[in-house]
Formats: sequence, structure tokens, C-alpha cells
Amino acid sequence: MLSALFGVAIDEGRIKLSDTLGTLGINDKEPSLTSSELQATLADLLTSRSGIYHPIDSEPAAVAAQRPARGSHAPGEFWFYNNWDFNAAGSIYERIVAAGIFTAFKQRIADRIGMQDFSLQACYYGETKVSLHRHYGFRLSARDLARFGLLYLRDGRWNGQQVVPASWVGESVKPLAATHNVFFPGRAYGYMWWSHFGSVWAPTVTLPRGTFFALGFGSQLVFVIPAHDLVVVHTVDMERERWPWVSDAQIGRLMWLILSAAGVGDIGPDTSATAAGLLSGEAVEASLSGKTLRYADVAPDGPYFMRLNSDGTASLQKGTGRKQAYSGKWWVDGAKLCRGWDQFHPRFECWPTAISGSIVSLYGEHDTMFVQGSLETE
Repeated sequence: MLSALFGVAIDEGRIKLSDTLGTLGINDKEPSLTSSELQATLADLLTSRSGIYHPIDSEPAAVAAQRPARGSHAPGEFWFYNNWDFNAAGSIYERIVAAGIFTAFKQRIADRIGMQDFSLQACYYGETKVSLHRHYGFRLSARDLARFGLLYLRDGRWNGQQVVPASWVGESVKPLAATHNVFFPGRAYGYMWWSHFGSVWAPTVTLPRGTFFALGFGSQLVFVIPAHDLVVVHTVDMERERWPWVSDAQIGRLMWLILSAAGVGDIGPDTSATAAGLLSGEAVEASLSGKTLRYADVAPDGPYFMRLNSDGTASLQKGTGRKQAYSGKWWVDGAKLCRGWDQFHPRFECWPTAISGSIVSLYGEHDTMFVQGSLETE
């Protein structure tokens, strides 16, 4: 949403992608920005490569723990999904247009493309206790998200009017930054748009060339597939106190089913458990006892090596140097392979299993493949 608004503002000459935080007068609460951080540009913010790792409000502890140290990366050199960048970009936009993000979005985009459910009252801002730059939350219905996706499918035009500059649409959805991140496997990032879709754990859908998508809080996604004149929207009921978490594997499976039903080719194999020949518990134990499963070769810290010893103990090593990560045990429950690490006891996971030659496939919930790897030669 904000990316589209910046495309309009840049086209109107209000701001340039090369403008730095220093020239724009952007700083933050103590510890304030360093002279190096002030050299980050608007383009760096929109591609999440500012190198500014200032704390933000309402950040979950698990997310904060992933944030790099201040000063560890110069602006523009390292991609990290950084909510500070997006929040600061929101502050910049409101400053240059002298209007709130939601009001501007309603006037410049929502009203012009006929969004039916967009409401200023449904949008919300976050706090500014830790950072000057607040979160801005859009709430959009599925049909309004579909209209937004259709706007981009049509290169920013709606009913003969150019709502978002076509040049910006084309540039903003390009793969400008490689993510190299286990949480966003196989993806690339543009100006707040994603491209490519992958998994470090198992094969997933292969999206048609030129596909791009937006990803929002609460499993809100809009896929734009120009090659097939198609927009796909996924969302959940965010009015519920808790909504279901939807995994990348589930999204990949959904997209595979949609594209397969549409007759689209080259989308990858059917990786569902339904299509696999699942093994019995006896066959799982006989095939895997005393073996090492290698997987996640393309993970940033991969490959992974899960050792299933014949005495029921298990271990996980990571990287080419095989650094020990976890130890625990493994067993077979019914027809499922189960594994539990001591560090996370009593939590454990169990998977239906298929084996073809040396290839092992483990299946999760909702008919999706969780992990695929190969057995090492002993």
C-alpha cells in the first residue's frame, strides 16, 4: 500500500529514491541514528536494506532477537526484514504529503479503484514509546485486496486512468534484493513487494515467471500472475481474537492446486501426502534406523544432517562443518516418524513418511510436504 503511494509521490516530484534520512530530517529516539545510518536512502528503506536496527514498539521478543546489532551493516548492503524501515518510511511519507497514510490511501487509491469495504476507522497506528516511527496497520477485505492486485496487474491503470505510474509498478515488483533468510526462503524483495517463492525444507509450487506478491500480517497475501492474467488473494478473519497460522507450505499447496486447476504447466510436482506412497511404521523403522538424513542444502546455515541412531538417540548437525545443534531421540508412532530434541522437551514432531530410493519425504498437516532430503551413503 505504502509502496504505491510512494510511486505517486515520486512521480509528482515530492521525493526521490536517492534522498537520505539526513537530508529528509529523519532521526529517532535515543540511541539516535549514527552518521552512517543517516546516509540510508528511501530506496534502502523500501527494500529493507537500511542497516538501521533501532528498536521499535510492540516487537515480539522472538523477532527482536533476530535483529542484527546496530552498526553491523552499512546502508544498502544487507537485506533484513526490518519493521523499522517500514515504519520510518511511513513517517517520511506523511511528512512529505502533509497527510496521514490512511487518508492519502483512501483519496489516491481506494476511492479511485472502487474499494467497497475500505474504512479509515478500521486502520490503526501503533505506539511511539520506543521509536518515533509508528506502525500503520491496514485492514482490507479480500475483494478490496483483489482490486489492489488487479490495479497492479493492469500496470497501475483503472478505468482508463493511471492511478499508480506504470514505470513504478514495473520497477517496484522487480527482485531488487536477495533475502538469503531461512524465514523467507527462495524469495527476493522489491520496493515492498515480493517475488519468487520457495522453501529450504521441501519442494513447493513453482510460480509462473513474472509473478509477484504482497504479504501482510495475519496471512494476508495477494499474488499477481501477469502471465495468466490472474490475481489470487488469501486472508483470514482478523476480527477473531486468534486466527489460524497458515504456513508457507500450505500457501504453496493452495497455489499449486489453483494453478493446476487452471491448466498452468511447469508448476512443479504434486508434493501432497495423498500423491505419495506412505510407508508403514515397520518400513519406516527398518529404512531409517542407523541412517542420516541430509536436507535444507540451500538454507543459510545448511545443509542439515539428522542422524537417527539405531539405539533411538538422534542428533542434528548444521553446515558443511557439521556443527552440533541439537540432540534428542527418535521413534516410530503408528506409521509416523517422530523426533524430539532435548532442548524443546516435551515438544516433539511426528510425520507420515515416504521413501523413493534414497529420497525421504516427511509430511506435515494439511496434506503438505514438510521436509524432503536424501539418505547419506553409509
